[in-house]
Amino acid sequence: MTDNILEVHHLKQYFPVSRQEVVKAIDDVSFNIEKGETFGLVGESGSGKTTIGRAIIRLHDPTEGKVIFQGETISGKLNKKNQEMLRSDMQMIFQDPMSSLNPRKKISDIIKVGLDIHRRDLREPEKMKLVYEVLRTVGLDESFAVRYPKELSGGQRQRIGIARAVVMNPQLIIADEAISALDVSVQAQVVNLLKQIQKDTGSALLFIAHDLAMVRHISDHIGVIHLGHLIELGTTEQIFENPYHSYTKSLLESIPVANPVTERGKQPTTYSATKADYENQSMVEVEAGHWVLTEK
Repeated sequence: MTDNILEVHHLKQYFPVSRQEVVKAIDDVSFNIEKGETFGLVGESGSGKTTIGRAIIRLHDPTEGKVIFQGETISGKLNKKNQEMLRSDMQMIFQDPMSSLNPRKKISDIIKVGLDIHRRDLREPEKMKLVYEVLRTVGLDESFAVRYPKELSGGQRQRIGIARAVVMNPQLIIADEAISALDVSVQAQVVNLLKQIQKDTGSALLFIAHDLAMVRHISDHIGVIHLGHLIELGTTEQIFENPYHSYTKSLLESIPVANPVTERGKQPTTYSATKADYENQSMVEVEAGHWVLTEK
């Protein structure tokens, strides 16, 4: 028996842009997420983090590779049973808290859309009871149920996005840059809210972000993505205290230090690579549970 709720094996996501040209957004990415843990996925903009999350939840059809969720293969053609399981037990929180909410619908309708589709056994009063409960869970009162997204602040909209995911009681939540569009003070509130929800429900969390400080605060394991490749994988302590890959080191050294003297004296590691540099490399275990992409 395995404790993994999600297994990703050699995932590839290619997008054709013409008859001759193909963009390799993700190339041979593999990792596991255990039940109840938080897995942080970090990298610069355009590295492929969001594409990985969308491929896992099947907003994109993976080009190659295998994705196993709760013991069931969800890559390739889905049967009806697995499709229903995927749509109810895996939920996504999107980056933009405004564009991900239907401006024409009330907050109550936005939150219970999953219940309307997948919980037809529930009557309307029972659904509204769940809506009110999840609103309180994310720190909002029942009066928000009759409001529209335009009446809410950015932080409140993102809480609605979280509520929409949590109301389904999912086993895995994918948070795709869920805090990047928010003020710094609100970011901390949302991250703490996610941690509390995870503690209360036992759900696993795939936390996609480029804010290394937040990733360190919330994650148990971290995967570092560069140019569509997973270049380092390990526990949070291993990645932050003992990074091996030059790209990981350059990311960590980009974190500002709250000391102007130290900041001025920093000698950051510079790192440049192309996709071709990674094509003949493979993951090597440098210490227990700590993997780095190196030449074969």
